[in-house]
Amino acid sequence: MKTMNLLKIKRINRKWWEIILWWEIRRIPYNFIMYFIGLLSFYICFVTIPLVYLVIGLFLNIIYTFGWIVELVYINRQNNENRKFKYPKYAFITYLILSIILVLGLAMFLLIR
Repeated sequence: MKTMNLLKIKRINRKWWEIILWWEIRRIPYNFIMYFIGLLSFYICFVTIPLVYLVIGLFLNIIYTFGWIVELVYINRQNNENRKFKYPKYAFITYLILSIILVLGLAMFLLIR
């Protein structure tokens, strides 16, 4: 059975809707991972106001949208094919790691506060 590579890009010169689709399909696993990170942070600091997690989740998803906006407005218009090929993968991984650090860091801050 063939496994799907989540970060695979088939073509360098993608149309605008292919760029948005690439990012939006990956929003599902991103939110799935962040859901469990949110649960972990909940158990670390015992925040009793679930609205905090909804606001953080909304904020992180708004920032996530800038991934494909930057690719459409800036990266896709460049002639550097290497950058076009690497940006989505590295941007996704970097943003996921920074999101995890932010959520767990906030939980640790509230714990030691």
